[in-house]
Amino acid sequence: MKNFLLLVWILIMAPGVSAQEKDWSSVRFNGVRTMGISFKYLNLSNPADGARQLGTSYFFPEFDLVKMNLHKGGWNWSYRNKLPGDFIGSGLQLVFTGEMPYYKYRPYSTWIHNFIGWGNVTKNILLTDDLALAVGVHIGDYYLDYSWDKDTYYNPHGFYVGFGPAAMADYLLKGSMVLHVESSIAYAQYLADGDGFGAYPAPFLSNTMIELRTNSLIFVGLEYVTFINHGTDPFRGQRLEIKTGLRFKR
Repeated sequence: MKNFLLLVWILIMAPGVSAQEKDWSSVRFNGVRTMGISFKYLNLSNPADGARQLGTSYFFPEFDLVKMNLHKGGWNWSYRNKLPGDFIGSGLQLVFTGEMPYYKYRPYSTWIHNFIGWGNVTKNILLTDDLALAVGVHIGDYYLDYSWDKDTYYNPHGFYVGFGPAAMADYLLKGSMVLHVESSIAYAQYLADGDGFGAYPAPFLSNTMIELRTNSLIFVGLEYVTFINHGTDPFRGQRLEIKTGLRFKR
């Protein structure tokens, strides 16, 4: 883990040697649809039940689609789906270890996952020489699980759809690097499993991503997904990812 964080730090600092003046037009992927392919450190935990929880960590590939439109009134969007990367990572686990720990049931372990994906669509409301702010909407599906045996679980549990406001902020750094932040909070509604519609208070889902994007294709990022539990069960799961990879025009 320390070596991985050191690599992330080197990748952040290396592009900063350029002394170009700030100019949105110099950002390589401004207005272009891109695909990110990265390698991530994933940690799942439940701080609401610290004494019994089983925190778990994995190293998996990651894929995403992004359009960053840094023009006045421009539309931006991002789409992330954890299923392909987690499936590939679990397949590699099976090849090299003979088992798939990510999909193996373990009591008191957290699972925050998706099947269809998480998407944000925003429109720029402010654009200065080095700052862009955009607001819009988030929609995504979430599967939440924390249990002490296969048939007995804590709430909130099950498959949800989440919908709510989203915001994006981009700050232009020297060397045409862009510090990108996007965050959303969504109201969740049960779709399946769990205790059914209205039986347990639905959570609010919080989904935040920070990413440093460079003109050299390299990017690094951090992603944090959690939720606000409106009930009394000791479950407040967290999904933390640290990633580094390459972004390509698509």
